[in-house]
Amino acid sequence: MRDEAIEEQTCRPAPAGPGAPFARLVVAESAFEIAETGVEGRLVFRPAASDDPWERLDAGRDAGWRAIGAEILERTRDALLDFVRMHLIRLDGEPESDGPFEYDLFGFRWGYRDISPAGIELRLPGRDWTPANLDEAEPPLEGRERAIDALLRAHPEVALIFAEEVHAWAIRLAAGAQVRPAL
Repeated sequence: MRDEAIEEQTCRPAPAGPGAPFARLVVAESAFEIAETGVEGRLVFRPAASDDPWERLDAGRDAGWRAIGAEILERTRDALLDFVRMHLIRLDGEPESDGPFEYDLFGFRWGYRDISPAGIELRLPGRDWTPANLDEAEPPLEGRERAIDALLRAHPEVALIFAEEVHAWAIRLAAGAQVRPAL
């Protein structure tokens, strides 16, 4: 009798949408639920303990938890901003001054300076100082955070320059992910 009940359960077709979460992935400070889609090897995710819609992952089970965790990090955070914050080194300039400052990001040396309370200038590798006329961030940023914000908003091409490094960094962070069964 028990074997018949088990056989009945295994013969049922898989649901069309995501099933119940089978795993809880904790990466960095965030937790996510992972579920199968009903299509072999396809996974979806959402923040843990939420009713947010499921998002499809490009990485499947065969890619492994590192790749899954890295993809989730890159899709749910501003990974470029986090990467720059972690790796940026100030080479020159007094922290409490208006600059100029010189920064290094893996050999990408750039400069920042305040020219007025509302104006800043940036100097990218091989270029001269140029104004970066940006709307003030809310809340207003100061110091290193203001310089990072100005670089990333005034020069979105920085995302392309560091895309491979940001992805590799996300994979390294995902190496510390914790995966537990969703109960």
